[in-house]
Amino acid sequence: MGESIFKNQSRDPHSAEERRKQQILETAALVFARLGYAASIDQIAEEMGVTKGHIYYYFNSKQDILFQIFRQAMDLFLAQISSVNILGLPPDQRLKGIFKKHISAICENRAIMTVFMDLRRDLLPDHWSEIANSRNEYEELLQELILEGAKKGYFDVENEKVISYTLLGAINWVYVWYQESGEHSVEAVAEMMSDYLLRGLKKWPTPGSAQSCRAISEIRIGETASFNKTFTANDIQIFTGITGGCNTVYPAGRQLVQNQMIAALISPVADLLIQQVGTMVRESVFTAESPVFEGDRVTVKAEVVSKDEQRNRVSISLGWFNQDDLPVASGRAVVEHPAQAAGYKK
Repeated sequence: MGESIFKNQSRDPHSAEERRKQQILETAALVFARLGYAASIDQIAEEMGVTKGHIYYYFNSKQDILFQIFRQAMDLFLAQISSVNILGLPPDQRLKGIFKKHISAICENRAIMTVFMDLRRDLLPDHWSEIANSRNEYEELLQELILEGAKKGYFDVENEKVISYTLLGAINWVYVWYQESGEHSVEAVAEMMSDYLLRGLKKWPTPGSAQSCRAISEIRIGETASFNKTFTANDIQIFTGITGGCNTVYPAGRQLVQNQMIAALISPVADLLIQQVGTMVRESVFTAESPVFEGDRVTVKAEVVSKDEQRNRVSISLGWFNQDDLPVASGRAVVEHPAQAAGYKK
């Protein structure tokens, strides 16, 4: 995409004049977010350390500045949808990609998003009409994607319009509560939220149902899925009781999570990837890289690397990451539909 006031989203402006205009918009967003639309051009100029005349050289009015902030925000969101849709991924992976980009843009640009969410009523009717048209286009593209996913059996939804408003409401509210100084990175927040929202949409099949199995021909190399789990002291105690092992407590007083517990996350992420409850893990390799302790949140990420349509099996690569997005384990697995064991194929 071209020039944008959004961080990490655009190329450097081609000219000094464009750079200056972007600086004015960035500064105005900070001032508007702090003071509202009551803020004056004088206050924006003071924040930048320039004269009011300098601002007016690039923009006709305060309203012009506000409109350009809204315009660039909508241009970004529409560009993000286009960039994900052209990848040719299944509907669920495309929707997750859009969610992650949307959430990341909000977290990284809270002042701009505060203006976008709070000052819409300060736009002139003609300006708001143009922004509303772009917003409607964005919402319709999301609704088309949700409907596509429902028709192909990925999602279980009754009304794609209501669902799209519900999801966007949850995502857009991030600008209110996200803090850069918080315990989770932007990437971690985007992954957690998008993963959680997608789970609510997924159409979960009945175990052992031939009709519910996703045909292996529908699975593409490169498809991904993720699953996360926060390990509690109770989880460790239950697992220890089942296996007859013993707990290891470190000096800090935190119990060590057994590697077998971490490796067991292969099953749920395989279910998500293959879209079949009870997917069988035929072979697996697990290599621990860093310790995991009680209270840690581990995300396992899986990617399809190959498939054997004759035997209805899929090979996946695996990576486990903690709440700081640091690797704790790696591995691979071969998984199979339960339908194969029952003697039927789709």
